[in-house]
Amino acid sequence: MSPASSTDLMPLTRLRRLKLLVSCIIMCAIGFIYGWSVFSAPLAEEFGWDAATISFTFTVLMWAFCAGGITGAKLSARASSRTTLIVSATGVFAAFSLTAIFVQQDMPWLPYLTYGVLGGCCVGMAYNTTMGATAPWYPDRTGTVSGLMLLCYGMSTMILGSAAAGLFSAIGWRWSYIALSACIAVLVGSLSLAVRKPTEQEAAALAFSLMESRSSASDPKAAASPLNCTTADMLRQPVFYTYACWMLAVSCIGLGLIGSANQLALAAGSAVPLAVAIVGILSVCNGCGRLVVGLLFDRAGIAATMAVVALAHGLGCLFVLAALLHASAAFMVAGVIVGGLGIGGTSVVGSGFIAQAFGSLHYAENLSILNLTLIPAALLGPLIISTSIIETGAYALGVSGLAALAAVAAACAALTNNRLKTRQR
Repeated sequence: MSPASSTDLMPLTRLRRLKLLVSCIIMCAIGFIYGWSVFSAPLAEEFGWDAATISFTFTVLMWAFCAGGITGAKLSARASSRTTLIVSATGVFAAFSLTAIFVQQDMPWLPYLTYGVLGGCCVGMAYNTTMGATAPWYPDRTGTVSGLMLLCYGMSTMILGSAAAGLFSAIGWRWSYIALSACIAVLVGSLSLAVRKPTEQEAAALAFSLMESRSSASDPKAAASPLNCTTADMLRQPVFYTYACWMLAVSCIGLGLIGSANQLALAAGSAVPLAVAIVGILSVCNGCGRLVVGLLFDRAGIAATMAVVALAHGLGCLFVLAALLHASAAFMVAGVIVGGLGIGGTSVVGSGFIAQAFGSLHYAENLSILNLTLIPAALLGPLIISTSIIETGAYALGVSGLAALAAVAAACAALTNNRLKTRQR
């Protein structure tokens, strides 16, 4: 007797679509961490803090995000996705509120602890919990679903940033912090009721439907049952490390370009309005790249998508380098378009790789370990660019260094492909 009839699968299909919709809304709510430049503007204006003081909050936040991913995965495994999301929502409200209530001019360190450590940790918890609970509903479309959720995550900066800017002028930044975080907390807390992994019966029904689908019949990989590796098992497999090296290389490129996009555009001879527009183009292409690469991932597989993303990073760097050498705005625009698409795809490939290579049972924990590569990348990428300026007074050497990392990433993609083939034998 089959695990599920076609009639039984209809409500299951509707259910997983609902799960995806809810998860996308949550991701839209928690992606505010990338909008620190917007949220920090009134603090810089009121207290006169310099750029280094302000930007360090974002660095701390990214470190805390990685730690929060691990914490959220552990809590979800021991309690539930719902509990973890409620804890995360409460923490986000506390992070904003504590900043708004207590920060003063002589306390530039306070946002490091409140917005940075507490806020970053809670977003990391919610991010991994949401991704980990939703991806198992779509074993047939891991890349597409991950891309869609990450697109929503990226859009959060635009949505919440615009809302924050309007609130700042209406009620001041302190009350805006409290009001906005309260809305985020209520929204995420309420939607947490609908976030969970599929049960064993639901997972079996999904697997059966995939085995009978034409796509599974034409692609043996789609019908294959993935391994369900624990984190310890994953860390014993060489393919994890070759992939982690790939992700480190492309993340260095992405964070280096994102962190200096405005300055690179100005150095290439762009006028200030055009430089601002170029930063916006990079952001849009970053978001679009998440969905485009997700679709590619489901059709071409892990290794081919890794190679394409590495190529996009490399071409983006070469276009930017040409823009710097020839003072060409056209080359700069081409660079942020191609590079932005690649940058957006990095996290999508990571999500799909973890699901396909190591299974869905310990997905959240394994993804949180992989995301630790963001910690050194957040230091190395911007460091390569800043060192170039300090040593040579120009950006060309730094961008060339980032382009060299794209070649390293391409080599890692080829090695990962070989090791994946070895595992399948």
